Amino acid sequence: MATVEELVKQYETDKKLQKEVADILADGKVTMREFMTFVKKHDVDISLADLPKYMEEAKKLGFVK
Repeated sequence: MATVEELVKQYETDKKLQKEVADILADGKVTMREFMTFVKKHDVDISLADLPKYMEEAKKLGFVK
């Protein structure tokens, strides 16, 4: 199971992952379904309760406006 930090590190060089994230964030929001699908697909160790925290972090990084 990957950690969020490991996935962020992978994101830095993985063009396919960058596109996947961009597609999810294109509308400026992340639905619970999108979040859970992404977490399951990438086997990330994160819970749904963490979504608001990571959305705020994504805004700070400029991923979401």
